[in-house]
Amino acid sequence: MTMKTPNLTEMGVRNPEQIASYTVVHTLEDMDVLTIHYRRPKGSFLPKRRKYEFRRVSRPMPGPELKGKAAIRYDISPILARAITELDALSADGKRVAATKEDLQREIAELQADFNQRLAHLSKSIDGLG
Repeated sequence: MTMKTPNLTEMGVRNPEQIASYTVVHTLEDMDVLTIHYRRPKGSFLPKRRKYEFRRVSRPMPGPELKGKAAIRYDISPILARAITELDALSADGKRVAATKEDLQREIAELQADFNQRLAHLSKSIDGLG
């Protein structure tokens, strides 16, 4: 069963099942950066990580004595908060199975093909030496 991730989809995440991990960094007082790391198939042209920037929501602090920057509080973006909830749910959803039998067999076949090509190349190089 695939989990619905409307917030991640809205952000442009097309393959949530390939997400390996994520980090959130509070870079400026009014900015957060979410970095999503992917586990991509071999030969994929898709990026292994993507960054998203979110502006924090500014809210006035209560109290008449506060002035200037002290009078403003920055809260996490609601979109980022919902995305983090979805990312945490994906992590806990049991989608962290390392590999299936078919995946391992496919990888072995790819390695064998690469190995055979390399051996053929080396054999031709040896024959060319004389």
